Amino acid sequence: MAHNILLHRRANAIWHLRAEADLTDQVLTCGEDILRSRKMQSEQHFMQHGMTDCFTHSICVAYMALRVARFFSARVDIPSLVRGCLLHDYFLYDWHEKEIAPKFHTFRHPILALQNAERDFELNPIERDIIRKHMFPLCFPFPKYKESFIITIADKCCAASEIWHLYSLSNIIQSLQDGMNARGFFG
Repeated sequence: MAHNILLHRRANAIWHLRAEADLTDQVLTCGEDILRSRKMQSEQHFMQHGMTDCFTHSICVAYMALRVARFFSARVDIPSLVRGCLLHDYFLYDWHEKEIAPKFHTFRHPILALQNAERDFELNPIERDIIRKHMFPLCFPFPKYKESFIITIADKCCAASEIWHLYSLSNIIQSLQDGMNARGFFG
């Protein structure tokens, strides 16, 4: 009996590690062109929440969105979900610098991020909706796609963690950085 419990726990631990690696691979594969772009990488210089930069925040949101979708067994367009999440805060400035950031950044940044993303990447309707409506319910309009609802959850979870340190994102960040380094993203 004890041996069966031990085998079951070990199998669950192995499945969990594989599942986490699959999520990392999905983020890096679906978002490779975005993650490699010079402007996206410039987000490493813009602080987002707490001590987290926009680049890291966006990657964590994409990863968390995949976890939320898996938790709810939601059938989603994974590439669109990942790409929309990576670009949801693609406003390309440090919103903490008052002389650079527009007034009412919180309410305006989804539109600015969408304009920048449309200029730099080809987007489909789901990706546009994700970027434009990720601040729901703080900003309207209402999300049209389930992927847009999922990012509202994932973004809030990541932001809360970054601000109040509710749970550690360091294992997610390390896994994604290892994957990016293995694929030669930074060199």
